[in-house]
Amino acid sequence: MGIQERQAREREARRLAILEAARQLFVSEGYGNVSIRKIAGRVEFSPAAIYGYFRSKDDIFFALAEEGFRLFSRAMATGRRPADPLEALRQRILRYYEFARSEPGYFALMFVDRSVPRISRDWERFA
Repeated sequence: MGIQERQAREREARRLAILEAARQLFVSEGYGNVSIRKIAGRVEFSPAAIYGYFRSKDDIFFALAEEGFRLFSRAMATGRRPADPLEALRQRILRYYEFARSEPGYFALMFVDRSVPRISRDWERFA
């Protein structure tokens, strides 16, 4: 592996670390109480370094929501598709509940905190 591949892997690892730190902070403190500076402190980066990966706190939240909805879509698509509409509804509700239990952080970001302007504005895109 060359230097460029290693640098790309390291950059992606830092990006994922930023997202994970932000997810934890958004869930524990709420979107409004989290700043780029706080996220940077959690991953031991400078705030300027965070801006090298994301333009704003909204962009970080949006990236987390996109990942959450990707996981949610995958969870909703698993399993059999019953012919009976009532059973199909029951299965979808069960998958929704299972997603909430298995991914509580993403669930909270996606369905609980609707105070993020960009997410509220673009909500239909995810649905």
